[in-house]
Amino acid sequence: MPATRERLFRAFFLALLLAGLLAPGASRAALRYDREELPGGAVLLVKESPELPMVNVQVSLDAGSRREPPGKAGLAQMTASLLARGAAGKNALEIAKLNDALGGGAGVSAGRDHVTASLKVLTRDLEEGAGLLADILRRPAFPPDEIEKTRSQTLGSLRKQQDRPGYLAGLAFRRELYGNTAEGRQVEGSPETVPLIRREDIQAFHRNWYGMKGAIFVFVGDITLQRARDIVLQHFQGWEAKGGEAPSPPLPPAPKGLKAVKVDRPLTQATVVLGNRSLTRKNPDFYAARVMNYILGGGGFESWLMNNLREQKGLVYGVYSMFESDADSGLWRLVLQTKNESANQAIDESLSEVRKMQEHGISEQQLEEAKAFITGSFATQFSSSGRIADFILSVERLGFDPGYADRYPQLIRAVTREQVQEAARKHIKLDEAVLAVVGNMAEAKLKR
Repeated sequence: MPATRERLFRAFFLALLLAGLLAPGASRAALRYDREELPGGAVLLVKESPELPMVNVQVSLDAGSRREPPGKAGLAQMTASLLARGAAGKNALEIAKLNDALGGGAGVSAGRDHVTASLKVLTRDLEEGAGLLADILRRPAFPPDEIEKTRSQTLGSLRKQQDRPGYLAGLAFRRELYGNTAEGRQVEGSPETVPLIRREDIQAFHRNWYGMKGAIFVFVGDITLQRARDIVLQHFQGWEAKGGEAPSPPLPPAPKGLKAVKVDRPLTQATVVLGNRSLTRKNPDFYAARVMNYILGGGGFESWLMNNLREQKGLVYGVYSMFESDADSGLWRLVLQTKNESANQAIDESLSEVRKMQEHGISEQQLEEAKAFITGSFATQFSSSGRIADFILSVERLGFDPGYADRYPQLIRAVTREQVQEAARKHIKLDEAVLAVVGNMAEAKLKR
């Protein structure tokens, strides 16, 4: 969307919010759901929405890459990728055909903290879909030929990533900030570790970390709590993980000052990632930090960074900042792209905008507009059962109660100007930051 159109859209949207023409309360009411603890240590979350004859299912397991040994980085993702490539006597093609017949809605993905399996089917196909999901999760075969195909695909993807400056900058940034911890490694692994993963590693990882304890089952759609409970217990009761000790390498010390990491590539532009370890999602400062960052760099063309670096000075193709926070860790980062020759100026201007926020804060009008937009966009983002399921799952993972959707806008509205400025001072730490730059270093002539 062009800048002028985006500004007009934001102004119109903000006017609707302030006039009360959008109904955030009604949207949040759609997020109320039932929660029940199940035998075996799992949790069941059900949002009944009988308007359409469909059901969206998500199953979250504590089997992300933080459970894998650093020397076998990529093990969690490879395990998740192989689940649907042979299970319960069916080969990959048979599973794919069954999945297609059910609407193609079954899949599994791995992240740093969790593995998430998903299923979207018509209500009439729910029993068969749940059976397929149970076979994939509980009874994978891990065929040797599929392991090698997956390994080859992963290594090919990693090779392609080497041509993406954004990937290289992000990789260098995380490695410097987090070392060889799960936060510092790529979920997909590396060209050095993926070849080391054996079938026995995959089988052991599945035995150790896939089971009912700690699992979260989410159902959204044309289904009742009773039926969802019956389906889960029918297909998953008695499913136990062996467990084990997850390796946890220590975090490296925080940088002293602004630590620059340079990746020299024959490119015409520089990609810059700047940031620091920051607050977790459970930190009470999160809401003030959310408002602060929206004004600083999260508000698109209305943000301070975009207005200065792109609109006024024409230095960048794009710039944004954001907090990435979960239950146990968090970071703040700023990302921009610019010509090699203007990299120093773009970095200096970015730092200037951060310091302006920390030293001078914001106006009352900026505060109210940011809060209105954040609360309004929150109320309008749950346009599908999949998005509702994602939100419900996130709330449970964070340990919040089912009424969190009602509290979130209230917490945003309660933020003050003083809290915004304090959040910038506390949680953007330029004296403990990493600056990763990918570009032509001879042309960039970085000062840092």
